[in-house]
Amino acid sequence: MANTAPMTLIDIPGRYKHIRPVPRMPNFAAWIEGVDLSMPLTDPVKAELRQALFDFEVIFFKPQKITPEQHIELGKVFGPVSKGSYFDRRPDAPDLEMIVSDRERPPAIDNWHTDISWKPNPPLGTAIQITDTPPAGGNTCWSSTSKAYDWLSPGMQRYLEDLSAVHSWEVSGFREYLGKKGDDALIAAIKAFKPVTHPVVRLNPESGRKCIFVNAGFTRNIVGIDRHEACGILHFLLDWLRKPEFMVHHQWEAGGIAVWDNRSTQHYAVADYWPHYRVNQRITFDVPEASATAGNP
Repeated sequence: MANTAPMTLIDIPGRYKHIRPVPRMPNFAAWIEGVDLSMPLTDPVKAELRQALFDFEVIFFKPQKITPEQHIELGKVFGPVSKGSYFDRRPDAPDLEMIVSDRERPPAIDNWHTDISWKPNPPLGTAIQITDTPPAGGNTCWSSTSKAYDWLSPGMQRYLEDLSAVHSWEVSGFREYLGKKGDDALIAAIKAFKPVTHPVVRLNPESGRKCIFVNAGFTRNIVGIDRHEACGILHFLLDWLRKPEFMVHHQWEAGGIAVWDNRSTQHYAVADYWPHYRVNQRITFDVPEASATAGNP
């Protein structure tokens, strides 16, 4: 057993009066019961949903029928709408990105990643609904990067806190994706989004937890140390983050919803269902301005 520190579980009855979080892992990943997302949400419910996201890092709702506008309003509970990534948009609700997989569009996000870590200020999180599911498969895995940090030895924690890493979308599948759209789209992205550097360990200011901030999808290299050492440390961290103790493996039902804190998790979309049909509708949200100006990373 790597981590021998006693765990104090979140006091759910004492903290939540308007929603019912049901943890799926100790202090990580929770079902949310008692909330109808098709109805207007009260301020106390919104506050507890935000608290649940910071407590459990990824939260889930059983299938619900919501409109595109209600999906967008759910994202706004947690922060202002972000510009998102390079995915296609829903024509009648352009704030929503659509990731559609079928025979002609095979699933291609089967790698561990933190969304848009290649920006100087990555988004706070994402709210997705899988509106159409394949006959089997198409699950998503989330890993808690705060748990991954907590389980490291104190010496490794201190060592990592002095390191930084370069993140770039160009090391991911986005380069091929944009290339298919034409040279102009690819060149525009290269000009607009240069590689950025982030600390290897970041503090999530809402939860107070330290988190490992490297991922297989977008982290190019660790800087400031010998390249052989940097390669070895990055390889170790990417492998460490895949420990089952840090992970929840989620099986989707059509209409199911998930919201995650991008600063404390990374995720993997399992690509085991081709050529079947799967539709992911998502909205990404940023850190609220008040929090950002207070110094949130």
